[in-house]
Amino acid sequence: MQLKNGCMAVKLMEFVGLCGEVPVPLVRKLPGYYDYNRRLVTRLVQEGYLKERRMKGYRRRIVRSLSLTEAGLGQLQRVSPGQAQRVRAHVLAPENGHGNWKKTLRLHRGAACLLAAIKLKAVWQPGRQKDAALEKQLTYYSAYELAREYGWDNKGARLSGVLVSRYAYSPLYYLGDSNMRWSDEAERMFLDHVESSPLGCGRTLGSSLLLGESWDLLESLITHAVNPRSRLIHFTKYSSFRYFTMDDMGLHLLKLYLDDTYLLAFQQYLLQNGVCEPSMLPGYLSSLESLSEYYDSGKGNREAHYLDRGTFFACQIDILKKFCKIGPGLRVIPDHWLLKFDANGGGEHGE
Repeated sequence: MQLKNGCMAVKLMEFVGLCGEVPVPLVRKLPGYYDYNRRLVTRLVQEGYLKERRMKGYRRRIVRSLSLTEAGLGQLQRVSPGQAQRVRAHVLAPENGHGNWKKTLRLHRGAACLLAAIKLKAVWQPGRQKDAALEKQLTYYSAYELAREYGWDNKGARLSGVLVSRYAYSPLYYLGDSNMRWSDEAERMFLDHVESSPLGCGRTLGSSLLLGESWDLLESLITHAVNPRSRLIHFTKYSSFRYFTMDDMGLHLLKLYLDDTYLLAFQQYLLQNGVCEPSMLPGYLSSLESLSEYYDSGKGNREAHYLDRGTFFACQIDILKKFCKIGPGLRVIPDHWLLKFDANGGGEHGE
């Protein structure tokens, strides 16, 4: 197998090496064609450059996990010494999970969050470039990277990383297709460290950003979050959660939340096309706390309010109907407006 610097196989090996371990299903979300990438993975495993480990996860599900081998690292050293050096430094994540399921799961979550940051075009490579971009561009720091640099203890916290913009920083979590056990104290302790670090200087804490595989998880999140006795993610007096999916639509919505300029351009785009009027707090970027005000348990709760205002996308409305009473004043817009806007440059050329 011939490897050249810049080819997809080398990029895939570097990504796996930087993340420690990567779940096989995440390969379909990497840039390029999934079938081609999957064949590359098979070939790299056969050549001994990647190792595929099968592990029994939660609910007795078999999880397939990829890690970079010494032979693979040697090939990276041959074709791209700089990339190999970054992998060897293990700045973003530990070397691998060493067969421990909980450690491997943490690495899988970190890999998903790193991929999301890459797709958001955040500056994520450790070094001077990221430090210089901190005041100008969206940047991403993994929890492991921060803990290693500042000597923090992040073993109890579930966040995988922090997205930092000019005026705010937001913890990033990957849930997959299930809810997550939660410790307010552990999360708060880690975020207190961030607040007192250079990243928190002059910035405010944004919402906790939850990434999942589908909008269906939103119902489970709301159901548990309104229960103060839940050991899963739940609301507190000071909490603020927002949920997004890992597909193109979800990441575009996340970009709208993180980038005020992008949001303003998109709202002007909708106005120019006669879709809807601009809004200071568009419904499609609602926090889980605000959506919970319309939560209907289906048990004859007369106190449940109708969700009768705001604008949502078609991808969100079906799941909202499962736990909210939808009123006639709610506006639903097709997903293609956001997908088309981003494909046309997202307002970069004055659209």
